[in-house]
Amino acid sequence: MAINSVILSVVLQVARDLGKPCRLLCLGYPDMLVTESQLVALCGPDILERIVFREDSESILRWHRLEGSAVRLAETRSLFEAMGIQCDFVDIVASRGFEIVLDLNQPLAPALAGKYDIVYDGGTMEHCFNAGQVMRNITAFARIGGVIVHVNPMNYYNHGFFNFNPTFYHDYYTQAGHRMASDFFALHGPVLDTKSVKLPATTGFNGVPERSALLAVAEKLHDRESGWPTQSKYLTNPELKA
Repeated sequence: MAINSVILSVVLQVARDLGKPCRLLCLGYPDMLVTESQLVALCGPDILERIVFREDSESILRWHRLEGSAVRLAETRSLFEAMGIQCDFVDIVASRGFEIVLDLNQPLAPALAGKYDIVYDGGTMEHCFNAGQVMRNITAFARIGGVIVHVNPMNYYNHGFFNFNPTFYHDYYTQAGHRMASDFFALHGPVLDTKSVKLPATTGFNGVPERSALLAVAEKLHDRESGWPTQSKYLTNPELKA
């Protein structure tokens, strides 16, 4: 999983809208695939002096098939802290030693509920089989008024268990009494030069570029547990007639 300049700009804008200090939870540790020039443009001219760069930048770039595209990569927690955002990470294992270890397929422990201003799912949910419970957990992590940012695959075949459509997020959040805080966008193209295409929330569409990820942002409005939604097209046509 990773954060590119488009996603970073969204998270930073959400943090600015919420105000500082801000507490962020990332599902998994996202590599910061943002060039130094992009960092300066998004975070200010002095950002490169205020952050830590990863010692394994070369191997991370090679892992993402970005050899030669950048020299060094910002360490994710360091960058967010430089921007006034305290960052925690959860994962199934503590691969870097500082993650909170938990299985998102299982109900969330009450001690972790309502602690975060922003929850970022940048490519974790598709790897969890119990996606409905993951959505409940993601919602529970956030405080009331908190914001959830999803970037999950739309057509990455066999990348994970699932690909996701806009109606998945729209129907889950709105039928549970929360609010979609953004339009839906398909992100596509090179990771360092990502493009976006606006998508409808619940109606059919065609022509999404290959290997697109879906960007969606929601706001949590209450602490009641969410039920299971009915897809919008069946709510508008409950008798299933042509």
